[in-house]
Amino acid sequence: MILVTAASHAESMWVPRLPDVRRLVTGMGRIAEEALARFLDEQAPGLIVGTGFCGGLSGGVAAGTIIVGQEVDFDGERTAVDRSLVSRAEGALKAARLPFRLGRIVTVNTVIRSPKEKEDLSRGGAIAVDMESGLLLRAARRAGIDFLPLRVVLDTSGEDLLFVGDRADVLRAVVHPISTLRLMRSLIIAGRAIGRAVAAIVGEFATRRGECVAS
Repeated sequence: MILVTAASHAESMWVPRLPDVRRLVTGMGRIAEEALARFLDEQAPGLIVGTGFCGGLSGGVAAGTIIVGQEVDFDGERTAVDRSLVSRAEGALKAARLPFRLGRIVTVNTVIRSPKEKEDLSRGGAIAVDMESGLLLRAARRAGIDFLPLRVVLDTSGEDLLFVGDRADVLRAVVHPISTLRLMRSLIIAGRAIGRAVAAIVGEFATRRGECVAS
């Protein structure tokens, strides 16, 4: 069984329903680690794919670009993702002709909203930022299960992120209608990329006979 995690239903809804694939909505930030740990107390997937939206930190990374994390930077520690997982993911995405980048993901504890904040984070060499990958990777390693960070860029390095998932988002949508329409377009592009990327990865790692994930 492959477990595909996402922080929100808005991200998880794009994950296709496939044989031998489970979906888990973890919540944002710190609670994601606890949600995954609870799941792993009861079930042991062969592979965990951590997906969802992320912010781009590189000028060449457009909305909808798939980010395969080769390394995750969190709490001052950089953890490498298994090279064989990254290599197989790279091959699957190439075969599916999907736009992707390999690189470092930095996980932070607060929403990164401005281009200036993104620029500061990029100086450490990361190409994308999220709020879950480092936490999920830590929980997966404690359980001895392979973890693949597979994020999709929603907001690019030069964009302000006006919407942060709180109640004030409704007011922001009214005050900034053009930005709202732009975000909706990016959401659709990024969401479709999540679905296509997950399908490609599952096709590479899962068997058609309901067996465990190849190691």
